[in-house]
Amino acid sequence: MKKGKITVTHISKRAKQIRKKGEKWTNAIKRASKELKSKKHVLGATSKNSSYTISGLDGLKGSTNSTPIPEINITFSRKRRVEGKIGSPKDVVTTVSKFYKKNTIEIREQFFVLYLDNSNKVLGYHRHSVGGIKGSVVDLRILFSVALKSLATSIIIAHNHPSGALKPSNSDIVITNKIKKAGELLDIELLDHIILTKNGFYSFAEEGKL
Repeated sequence: MKKGKITVTHISKRAKQIRKKGEKWTNAIKRASKELKSKKHVLGATSKNSSYTISGLDGLKGSTNSTPIPEINITFSRKRRVEGKIGSPKDVVTTVSKFYKKNTIEIREQFFVLYLDNSNKVLGYHRHSVGGIKGSVVDLRILFSVALKSLATSIIIAHNHPSGALKPSNSDIVITNKIKKAGELLDIELLDHIILTKNGFYSFAEEGKL
């Protein structure tokens, strides 16, 4: 097998193999990186099939330490599987409502993202954040990292208003526009933003706000 560039994936896999009981993960990473750089192990030996390699980011000039780049991993749970095709805002509400435990929709705000394929079938969902009574944090970098890794072609975002107010706030409008514009750059369409309450819902798409 030909030797390739050392990647974060290679270092992480090797660290798992050589990590001693009770050893800090950072120490195992350092040892794995040093071991691979010394060419004691052939890259790709931990995989049955050959794979693509992407060179890691270089550090600052003069830096000799190899630090792994944080990476988002997507897991799939059949117990939480979402099936079906989204055809309307009501379909979104029916789907997302199931993610809330009984009576929690009036307690604290939660922000969800549905990831869809080209046929509007749900690939999966992500509870992006859980906030307080008045709001929750939305990080576009994490939101679209999951979208890219799941190969989603479109997304639908949804969150609840514990207050029961259906009218979107200024921050709701701002974050919707930011997500829409970011999605356009990545060719990932924002299909709708749903605001849920105990007694109803508001659809940005139905109201012509997208």
